[in-house]
Amino acid sequence: MKSAVLAAAMLVAGVLLMSAGSGRADSRLTGMATVKGTCQKLVIAGKDRSLECTGRLLNTDYDDQRTGFYFILLNGSVITFSNRGDLEERAGRDKHVTPVDLVIIGQYPDKKIDRVPAKGRCRYGNPFKGPSLIECSADSELGRFEATFLSNGEKPEVKTF
Repeated sequence: MKSAVLAAAMLVAGVLLMSAGSGRADSRLTGMATVKGTCQKLVIAGKDRSLECTGRLLNTDYDDQRTGFYFILLNGSVITFSNRGDLEERAGRDKHVTPVDLVIIGQYPDKKIDRVPAKGRCRYGNPFKGPSLIECSADSELGRFEATFLSNGEKPEVKTF
């Protein structure tokens, strides 16, 4: 299990370096939150992979306003719902909706990263105020991508860069 976590960390690092791509070429990662909880659903290109999803979710911010929700699989692969954070809308008190325009598939162990244009959205609450639901869905030429994650109520670990 430790090797899968290390593999995921290495692949996430690669995805992080590539995820800002539809923004500026020199985009810089400015923040990352790690959320613990339960991955309730994960569909990748129309295939249910829920049983392979881990209890950790990453949320990133870049200096060009791009953000991403990273769902990590047991084998170290990563599915990212990428979006423009500056297009985020409030959907109520402590609830947000942001459009998704890109799904990034980071595959381990072959370290292959595919960027797939997509159209969808992520809805999420505030995990700093207790258990929070994060739901993302997007349609692409590869099929439908969906993910649902429930945070455990612990405050996320936040790093700024």
